[in-house]
Amino acid sequence: MPRVLADNFFQTTLSPQPGIRVRYMKIPHIVDRILRLTLDPDYKKMAPIPIGPGDFKIPFLSDDELKMVNGFKAQKKQIEWLCGRFSLKTLVQEFCCKDSALFDICISYQEKGAPFLNLYPDIPISLSHSGDFTVAAICPGRRINLGIDIEKIGKTPETFFMKTAFTQKEISHMAPFAHEIYRHWTLKEAFLKYIKMGFNENLHRVEIIDNKIFYQGQQQELSFWSTTIENRYILSMVADPL
Repeated sequence: MPRVLADNFFQTTLSPQPGIRVRYMKIPHIVDRILRLTLDPDYKKMAPIPIGPGDFKIPFLSDDELKMVNGFKAQKKQIEWLCGRFSLKTLVQEFCCKDSALFDICISYQEKGAPFLNLYPDIPISLSHSGDFTVAAICPGRRINLGIDIEKIGKTPETFFMKTAFTQKEISHMAPFAHEIYRHWTLKEAFLKYIKMGFNENLHRVEIIDNKIFYQGQQQELSFWSTTIENRYILSMVADPL
């Protein structure tokens, strides 16, 4: 079982394997803590809003990041992006860079979209969000690859999604229940982040079969882990083995 490092109404930090820290937070809790703005209950359906330095209770964005958040075309994207940044930056500050200000911890992206820390590119990181949760992962003590994904468990997906997301072999080995389907999906997404490809890779080249991960037909020697949050979300991680 992963070791719980902190658990309160605001955040939960897990250690699914030695050296790795995974933190999940509820987006509404982050918004209440970091923003002076009052969001409309239907903000996820609304147009973007201008956000300036004075709108934050806690300064944590660089000037370039502030420009970026004001470039999004939807308020939902702005809030998810802000909360993901805050979750990751506080995790990095706590476990890696205690003397760094949050606004000095900046994140950039590789060509295929994989995130990295500008000043600490050797520290592995990963980000994900879904519904009311955002999640971040780091491994401050080792040079490894890792990927994280979280998804809200919905109804059992329709045939079109199943055939798009999974191979027929995967489907034939998968229990036909929403929880199990979403676990397979999050593991697949986490693996795509692990190889730093995201959706630039063909989904059918990655298979989750009999609790093993296959890539291009070859079984991968990896560490992977899944957990359920509030019985409504699946959180999965893929990483190099110990």
